[in-house]
Amino acid sequence: MTEKRKKSSVQNFSSAEDKALTLNDSGAVIKNYLAETRWLAEALKEKPDFADEILRVLSITKDNSKILGFTPIYKIYKAVEDLYKSIVDEKTLFTDNLLVLLEKVSKKIFEMCDLIEKNETDELFETEIRSYLLYLDKAMAGEIFNAEHLGTKTEEKRITQKDFSHSSKEDSLVQIHLSKIAQLVNAHEEMIARSYIIMNQVELLKNALRDGDMRTVRDSYKQIASDSQNLQGSLLLSHDQLMNLIQDDAFLAQHQDFQGFFVFANGRKYLIPSEFVVDVVTESPLNYEEKQSQKFLVYIQENESGSEKNREEIPVYSLSSVLSGQPAKVKSVLDSIIIVQFQSQKIGIIVDSMHKFVSLIQKPMPPAFKNFPVLKGLAFDEKYDLIPILNIPGILKRFRAMRPYDVKKFESVIKKRASHALIVEDSETTRMIERMILEDNGFVVSEAADGIEAMTKIKEIHFDLILCDDEMPRMNGEIFLDNVRRMEKYASVPVISVSNTKIPKSDDFIAKSDFKRDELIQKIKEKM
Repeated sequence: MTEKRKKSSVQNFSSAEDKALTLNDSGAVIKNYLAETRWLAEALKEKPDFADEILRVLSITKDNSKILGFTPIYKIYKAVEDLYKSIVDEKTLFTDNLLVLLEKVSKKIFEMCDLIEKNETDELFETEIRSYLLYLDKAMAGEIFNAEHLGTKTEEKRITQKDFSHSSKEDSLVQIHLSKIAQLVNAHEEMIARSYIIMNQVELLKNALRDGDMRTVRDSYKQIASDSQNLQGSLLLSHDQLMNLIQDDAFLAQHQDFQGFFVFANGRKYLIPSEFVVDVVTESPLNYEEKQSQKFLVYIQENESGSEKNREEIPVYSLSSVLSGQPAKVKSVLDSIIIVQFQSQKIGIIVDSMHKFVSLIQKPMPPAFKNFPVLKGLAFDEKYDLIPILNIPGILKRFRAMRPYDVKKFESVIKKRASHALIVEDSETTRMIERMILEDNGFVVSEAADGIEAMTKIKEIHFDLILCDDEMPRMNGEIFLDNVRRMEKYASVPVISVSNTKIPKSDDFIAKSDFKRDELIQKIKEKM
């Protein structure tokens, strides 16, 4: 239990950017979010001069995009928000060219909304938005640009070429020169020759050991060590040069850098993307808890003082059960478990063994592999072998289908008394997201769209927790909370500000711009 109690440094590699907070059954949240997003996209096209109203909705919808994990839309909204702030401050003026730009941006947002609606999240994250961000930045800076070309394949290709090119020519990619290849070939031939010299020295060392010639043994050992070190340095230098050439090539330059963990399952090597990894632990199979035929890992995080900070029961599954091949016949004493999270679901994946964390070049999935939902692409390992990249969302769906029962429903039945929570927030989408997180953790939830409605609610029901935004119509969060704290029964009820700034008299604060589900849950557990 000791190893899993300590939070692994692996968590540093987990990308908050792609940890969406929606649930598998959160169709209502997505539907509401898409309605808000499409309204905003339509406003950018049809009534772009309604700057104050657009800015207000932008602030809400931008944060919701970040919370839900729709990063490409968030990035565009952030750039549009900066542009509109410049417009409101009269630093940027509306021009015909700017109107064309906003219309193009509107069209792009609609396209990304369609991808979300079709549940094509991989395509969403692969959407090319760099050209849109560049033009929005140019517009805010007052630079000259022509928005008519935005969104065309020619323009996107031109922008992509600029991003990857290291050439002095603006619109051309660096090509591999024959002279560089010749240098690499010569270097490899030299290393091959060195390897034969080392092999000969090894034979001399063997003979010296057999003859008891210790002087020759010492000399041979020193020479082998020196030559091996030089050879290793040459190999590393050659490898770096080769990788630079590969990344400069017009074809491979379009491949993305990719980080993850090599694992083995059923005798085969796979890559688990680091963006989904929360922690890596080991556990004895005898220590799992079991409920209704489902095994759970007791995952405990500790404070620096060693006291328990957070305790979770995480369902565990064997990766071998969803992959082809024969599972390992010999069972290890300790299971290697990679804890992953996608949306609100966190599970432990048992692998046969785990290898190092790596940074690789991702290769797009060949068309023939599109029918394999557990894979999302390929990557080159250190030997330039192609390794399948596991599609964690697809694997989670497979594991979910294997569950013998609904864990949440089972646990909710045995709860004696659920705590009541009140969400005070004017964004319906944000309320729905927070509601699902709270209900997922056993709360009975009520909602209010502003401080006045919330005051009515707290007179009807006693709440054990309040989540509150600040900027709301009619009554904002600061005035509402000031009224709440005057009530004796709410003097010590925990209030968490989920807003842009901390509300006075609240107990804790989570910035909407950096909202994380686990952080909210942790703060609730600390306050309750």
